[in-house]
Amino acid sequence: MNSSKKIWLSLFLASAMTLSPSFCAFAENGVGPAFDPRYNSDIEGTSESSEADSTSTAIEAGTEAATETDNETVTEADNNTQAGSDAGSGQAAPEETPAPETEAPAPAAVSPQPRLQTTILLSSQHWSQPFVNDQWCDAGDETFYSISIFMEQAIGNLYYRAYTASNGWTNWAMNGQQSGIPADMAPIEAIQIRFDGPVLDEYDLFYSAILKDGTATGWAKNGMTAGSMNQGNPIKAFRMAFFRKADPSDITVGDAVVSAHADGIQYIDGALRYIHGGDGSNFTGWGWDESQRYYFVDSVPVTGWQYIDGYKYYFAEDGKLVEDLEPIIGAQGPYLIKINKEMNTATIYVADGENGFIIPLKSFLCSCGDDTPVGTFKTPEKYRWRLMNSGVSCQYATRLGPGLSFLLHSIIYDRQDINTLWPETYNYLGVARSAGCIRFTSGDAKWIFDHCPLGTTIQVYNSPIAGPYDRPTIQSVIPSTQRWDPTDPLAVAQFGQQ
Repeated sequence: MNSSKKIWLSLFLASAMTLSPSFCAFAENGVGPAFDPRYNSDIEGTSESSEADSTSTAIEAGTEAATETDNETVTEADNNTQAGSDAGSGQAAPEETPAPETEAPAPAAVSPQPRLQTTILLSSQHWSQPFVNDQWCDAGDETFYSISIFMEQAIGNLYYRAYTASNGWTNWAMNGQQSGIPADMAPIEAIQIRFDGPVLDEYDLFYSAILKDGTATGWAKNGMTAGSMNQGNPIKAFRMAFFRKADPSDITVGDAVVSAHADGIQYIDGALRYIHGGDGSNFTGWGWDESQRYYFVDSVPVTGWQYIDGYKYYFAEDGKLVEDLEPIIGAQGPYLIKINKEMNTATIYVADGENGFIIPLKSFLCSCGDDTPVGTFKTPEKYRWRLMNSGVSCQYATRLGPGLSFLLHSIIYDRQDINTLWPETYNYLGVARSAGCIRFTSGDAKWIFDHCPLGTTIQVYNSPIAGPYDRPTIQSVIPSTQRWDPTDPLAVAQFGQQ
């Protein structure tokens, strides 16, 4: 990479990270969860491919690859390969060589603790002022029927949902999304809030509520229920607090919900059950214990293979949902890749006989961009290493479709060397936006490169629901000095990691 350009990029990133912390209270339309404009400066420009639009249609497998777009120049760095080729290291291209793909930079550091900003949709049908961290989120003399909590300065996900007696629980919202608004505009009676990913590994999240009649509940923790159920007594205000697990708080958890029965997952006579707190009845549906997911039928967790919500899931003997089925059924294609652009989530599907591609084999966190095209595509070619037009390099690249300048590829490296990783692109995967390509950890990009042959179908779409599984996260934050990807098997072998 040209040294003067690299210095300029570094200075730009450093200045961007020192800006005052202004941000939106909820996710902007079209930019997905956890969007922060400070992390997504479009300084590299975007692809000019006229084919990369939101109306792309299916391309038949076996079609000859179309001519590269005007801003592409094929170089010795391309190293075109077929699926399943050995992962050679390749040679770095000269610094002045023009390169085909486009990438945007990512933030330079991980902040020390979360910052939560909450707004509530009041019964007067306008959003409240923002409340930060442990401030009371207070509706005043009103009630409220939707919440939005934006998390920044933390790696992972923040989930929340709301309960009303007439509608039950909403779907989980996350990272700035609005919780579902009931058709009858019923005020929220109870809430559940939880961290997921590295932020949960480091912090416990507590919350309590004040009800319309002035009753103050006790504290709930990490996805438990707080508020009231079937009492006709909606929440007037709530507050949150988080503490490092290494520095436990003196908060006592309990008496967080006013209801006829205890609500949620609990052990009864030594067996795991889910009891509906509103009336103590048996429950059928999904349940969560922090980040662990179950499905209950008449309050009993299911096990083995189950057809639910149009998918075929597998549950372990203890009832936990298995979200990586490769150890169970292996990795035998063909595959269908579905990429949720809005939620930065890719799911790999395998077929269930004549039922079609309804078995979610596994899911990957990714970073899409505003210019990532929506549609159905078939992969035409692959590259072991690929030089991008900002002078950086990526591993395990698979072209999205013939004639498109957009790739599925690894996070960013200075050059074709696994020891030159940009650690920010690992830590902020799923938060920082690409300029149109679809970015994965090196390990996940390699999995696609190795297992999905040319002609594999990829569907890119938008949905506020991540997919059949919860949205993935990175396993843990890496230091800003670490220049190798902990998911890359070549780097792991080199550094002798387990």
